[in-house]
Amino acid sequence: MKRILLSTLPGKLPPALALLLLVGTILVGLGLVVVTGFGYLPALGADAPSLESFRRLFADPRLWPSLLATLTAGLVATVASFLTALALAAAFDQAGENGQGWAHRFAVAVLALPHVALALGLAFLIMPSGWIMRTIAQASGLFPIPADWPLVTDRGGVALALGLFLKETPFLFIAYLTALAQIKPASQLLMARSLGYRNHIAWVKLVLPRLYPLIRFPILAVLAYSLSVVDMALILGPSTPATLPVLILRWANDPDLAQRFVAAAAAILQLLLVSGAILLWLLGEVVVKRLCSAWLSDGRRAWPEWIAKSGSLLLRGIGIVVVAAVFLSLLSLLLWSAAMTWRYPDILPQAISLAAWQRAGMTIWQPLGASLLLAIATSITATVLALACIEHEKHVRRYLVQRAERWLFLPLLVPEVSFLVGIHVLLVLIGLNGGWLAVGWLHLLFVFPYVFLTLKAPWRAFDLRFEHMALALGQSPWRVLWRVKLPMMRGSLAWAAAIGGSVSLSLYLPTVLGGEGRIVTLASEAVALSAGGDRRVVGVYGTLQTTTAALFFLAALLALRHRRWTAK
Repeated sequence: MKRILLSTLPGKLPPALALLLLVGTILVGLGLVVVTGFGYLPALGADAPSLESFRRLFADPRLWPSLLATLTAGLVATVASFLTALALAAAFDQAGENGQGWAHRFAVAVLALPHVALALGLAFLIMPSGWIMRTIAQASGLFPIPADWPLVTDRGGVALALGLFLKETPFLFIAYLTALAQIKPASQLLMARSLGYRNHIAWVKLVLPRLYPLIRFPILAVLAYSLSVVDMALILGPSTPATLPVLILRWANDPDLAQRFVAAAAAILQLLLVSGAILLWLLGEVVVKRLCSAWLSDGRRAWPEWIAKSGSLLLRGIGIVVVAAVFLSLLSLLLWSAAMTWRYPDILPQAISLAAWQRAGMTIWQPLGASLLLAIATSITATVLALACIEHEKHVRRYLVQRAERWLFLPLLVPEVSFLVGIHVLLVLIGLNGGWLAVGWLHLLFVFPYVFLTLKAPWRAFDLRFEHMALALGQSPWRVLWRVKLPMMRGSLAWAAAIGGSVSLSLYLPTVLGGEGRIVTLASEAVALSAGGDRRVVGVYGTLQTTTAALFFLAALLALRHRRWTAK
């Protein structure tokens, strides 16, 4: 029977392709960044290593303020997202399945939103002439003209931290709920309540120590992303100077080819910055564990009453703010796209018109078509490759699978700007820069981990008795896969492909560095227009990007309900 159950796909090819695609590309990119950063690139006439690029980097007066803004926004957003998502997960876990349902659906919806669309909507919401200031002006009579306050692109990175917080909190919330489903803490909490422990303190003392090891990787991924984000930083982050990833992008795209060396040196610094932040977080884990070890076993069964009440009120307030901010951000995008005239301080537009859509319609088809082509191609490729890798696991020892799986998520931990600068150099050297193949390759690097992460749990949970029965009836492994497993798992496959498509739609930096401006997508065009374009056209691009991402999930739901896709 073991021989019959051999892999339905040939040998070790799929896992090897996945590891080569992800690990190989990242290592090559990092290697080229290191070589270029130390001044060696014969193609540009640099035949001997030197430290000149680092000297120029550290002599730039923008560097240290940029580092401070990057660290402030990234660390504040990560800590706030971690604590908020953890508190919300604890509250909804105690509320049971009914309490989790709507919150989980909302978190998935926010997770599907492209980063650029959320950042644009948030900017429309909090800018000096945004909805919040308009409401304050109408209610109080103050600010008859927009206040001259740097509410967006502030030097401290507060707006960027807020945008990252809104985007990453739902991601961590879903990760926490998924981990809670694995440890199933209901029986432990019931026992703790029988011993007199209140729900909140029992959850912290019994559930959290088992939960945290399962959620460490998503937290570190959020930390790495928050410190290296480019698209949201271009819209919400400081501009004088910009954050370090934005400076790296500008140096990499500078017409002066000598700036490539400075960009590579800064990319090395970015990698060290993220690595140091991850080590700092891990060190903080050790410190917190030692400080709290005595408290976990001291027998205290409840918080002081005032702490419990104030914490509950604060948690509800944060939850309401997150929901309201996301909803109003998306609504502001829609309203601006349809506004004919919307003068400050009016809360709503004076007139509605589709003129902005008509103006954008002459140029929007190219970025829309490119976005859809890249999203569909990369999501299908990533889904097939992830399926092949998971199918191959059945004959590999479990510890080998776990080791290989850690490498597959490397793109989520390594700052993208650090290795993409090196990949950009590689594409120029081999003559693939500015083409569809280069952009699709870079998109696949980031789409595959999300697709694999989405697909692995339901596919591994498939009841193998169906497969054994079909094989015992004389069906070949390929027919079992095609006529039994795929129809039964069509919902998971469709959902994984939809997530892959939404991830591809939101990718900005891979498109810019791989396409070099020749391939324009909704994300790259929306970021470019946000620098000073018409708000109405910006609203059109943000709304269209959000709608396109939603269509992928709608297609997944339709595929799940379509009963004709079954085995016959």
